[in-house]
Amino acid sequence: MKFDPDAKHYYFSKEQEMSQDEADKLQKALISSVFKPVSSEKTSPIKTAVALIIFIGIFLSIIITAVTGHIGACVLIFGSIFFVAGLYMIIAKPEEIYTSEKSNLKQSQNGAFIALIGAAIMSIPILIKYSTEHKGSMASSNIIICACGGMFMLGGAFFLLSTIAGIIKSSRGFGEEVEGECIGYIRSFQSTHETHHRTIVNTPVYEYYYDGQYLQAIGNEVYHGAAPIAVGERKLLNVDPSDPYDIYVQDEDKKPSGIAIGIIFPSIFIVTGIFLMWFALTHSIQPSAVKVAGGKTVITDSYVQEKYGLAGDDWTISERKISEITQESDGSWTLTFSDGEVRTDPDGTFAGKYDVGDSFYEVMDSSGTSIVFFNTDKWIYNGSHD
Repeated sequence: MKFDPDAKHYYFSKEQEMSQDEADKLQKALISSVFKPVSSEKTSPIKTAVALIIFIGIFLSIIITAVTGHIGACVLIFGSIFFVAGLYMIIAKPEEIYTSEKSNLKQSQNGAFIALIGAAIMSIPILIKYSTEHKGSMASSNIIICACGGMFMLGGAFFLLSTIAGIIKSSRGFGEEVEGECIGYIRSFQSTHETHHRTIVNTPVYEYYYDGQYLQAIGNEVYHGAAPIAVGERKLLNVDPSDPYDIYVQDEDKKPSGIAIGIIFPSIFIVTGIFLMWFALTHSIQPSAVKVAGGKTVITDSYVQEKYGLAGDDWTISERKISEITQESDGSWTLTFSDGEVRTDPDGTFAGKYDVGDSFYEVMDSSGTSIVFFNTDKWIYNGSHD
């Protein structure tokens, strides 16, 4: 990345060793600059106001949809944030800000992964709505697990490709080879994996001759202690032809353990994601029962639709109570319900299960065919199809 001496999110020094006094001062200076502009250009008050209004609008819309029970809309808005941000990185190509935790992929490639994550999140409420309106579609539980698997796979693929890209770009033969001279170091923040605290790290800055001019760029190495290269020392650099400020120090002796970690852990995420997607696509995950006061199980619309493969407008449920059961001379049975309906039970299967006074919920499809019965002693309906 191009070295900017006026940048406010890192500090430039020519001292290889950093004293404790300097570290304390830098800690305060870097913390105080977190909310300052990253460049010397002044931001228009109108742009700031518009950005603030958009942020507040998105934040309030998420809160309101969640509080009012519109979870699908809430998830859709949340996913759209990632999707739009990813597209913005691809199309608008905003100014890239240096971070010691940067990816080895290009900004447009990072944007593509973020957009795909957003699309995976947005697909959850869309597919759930589709499944409730079309008989035989995938259950909501399957859709959620499948989407989570997709996000696991995308996240693993992102870190795996970043690791592979770093290996390739630091190997001899990539891009154009130049000799760079260390002219100093930048100090910046990074979170340590051991303590999860922010700490100051050092990255060498190199000056090199490329394409007829001298350029200054930040190297790809990050050191938690003093950098092992002194000011004035030279190293072989690989320059990315598509971006002359994208440089990688040749490192043929990179530790195998670091490479293994960068490949194994993302691969575990990818395999986990593939397994979750396979499981969701090949297994029927039934909705779990929800207990309420009195030990009864709630019958919800989604429970019925997912368990019995019914579309949203393709069924009804009603509470029935038996007022009379009579056996006819031909051996059949006649059942009379409290609403006056009389139903014949030819072989006595239904009459053998219930007694006079028993009540139950009856689920029927659009043709009037009974699908299932729920005894009111054990079940209670809470939905909108009655």
